[in-house]
Amino acid sequence: MKGLRKLSVMLAVTFAFVLSSVVSSVSSFEGAVSVNAAAASTTGYTKASDVKYVQVGNYIANWGARDEDCVFLSKYATSFYTGNYSYEQVSLNAGGSSTTTAPSSKLYKALQKMMKDEHSYETSYNATRDKFCYTDCVKSNYSTISSFYSAKVISGKWDGGNTWNREHVWPNSKGDLAGNGENDIMMLRPASVSENSSRGNKAYGEGSGYYDPNGEGQSVRGDCARVVLYQYVRWGCTNTGSKYNSKDITGTDGIIQSLNVLLRWMQEDPVDTWEMGRNDAVQSITGTRNVFVDYPEYAWLLFGKQVPANYQTPSGGADENPDSSNSSNSSSSSSSSDIVDSSNSSNSSSSSNSSNSSSNSNSSSSSGAHAGRCEHEYSEWIIIKEPTETENGLKQRTCNKCGGAETALIRIEDLGASSCNSSIGISSLSLLAVAGVCYFIKKRR
Repeated sequence: MKGLRKLSVMLAVTFAFVLSSVVSSVSSFEGAVSVNAAAASTTGYTKASDVKYVQVGNYIANWGARDEDCVFLSKYATSFYTGNYSYEQVSLNAGGSSTTTAPSSKLYKALQKMMKDEHSYETSYNATRDKFCYTDCVKSNYSTISSFYSAKVISGKWDGGNTWNREHVWPNSKGDLAGNGENDIMMLRPASVSENSSRGNKAYGEGSGYYDPNGEGQSVRGDCARVVLYQYVRWGCTNTGSKYNSKDITGTDGIIQSLNVLLRWMQEDPVDTWEMGRNDAVQSITGTRNVFVDYPEYAWLLFGKQVPANYQTPSGGADENPDSSNSSNSSSSSSSSDIVDSSNSSNSSSSSNSSNSSSNSNSSSSSGAHAGRCEHEYSEWIIIKEPTETENGLKQRTCNKCGGAETALIRIEDLGASSCNSSIGISSLSLLAVAGVCYFIKKRR
């Protein structure tokens, strides 16, 4: 009898343990995809054809990750710099020898013409606040944005400036900003209220009297330098106000401490995939790009200096053919992206140089260079936007043949019930099993 009771107890404990393990495994499996998708700090993209674009209405969402070095030119960058815009052609122009002589150089004028000619839509100050969710999100999660100086994740919804402000990387007080030049989304960035206040209107630099953008704990010096150069060339921003040295952007009254600091920051903090992704996102809105993100080499050439040896740039030093396998399939700079979430297209402005793609409101869509010609073989679905209690999520999968991708909604009403009930059912079953065995033992006594 004692042996039977011992056997019964052992069976009960074993049964309960096995069922508990199953419950734990189910719960872990159900959470694994979403947790890993949210926690991954990098995209893992190493070439242009790796990039999975998400487009909402007319706009591309920033697909990059902060602090992940960008070792390739995106397909939109590749197609932007063709013909007379190619690096091989434009870099033949001579630059100046300083920040005061560069604006009169042929290279400065060629870069300015390129960015200006392609600038088909100039953002207003108000328009930028609703488009940061595309340009300043991380890894295409356009429900949140990354605060510029700290990379803190904040809500992309505009709340009147209570949470974040539109930060002028080139402050209005530094001269030469007027009209759409001070409203350009390439230069304006979302920043938390506290960061915006700390930054003030100081020139960027190191030491007393300057603002070090790395002070918030994020490596962003190179980002700032590249934005400064964009504004300097695209809008001809030089300090021509009465309190500034004529056409000099350096010093405490300028925008950055010195030319040496600017170039050193460019080199020490190379372009990351977030900057490249932002360039793609801005291009989908305005039509133009920041050439100093795609080809940082121009920063040295503009001032008559030698590009540092072994300097890491997206182009690979502009002496190799970047991701040539993808170039034949690249869209023009005005084409739409590969993935469309049409459920949100009504929230997008119609002002864009991108063409619209379509999908039905209940399912998904795919497009790209081979859309309609490839017999797609898709990978498993990956969650790219977690659903919440009030908003649907998004998932995507990629064709293993052509690289085209499609997205689909993860609907709120389809979530949770079955998996939750199954876990509860297994847990209840294990408890009932233990109770039953205990009852059996008691009866045998």
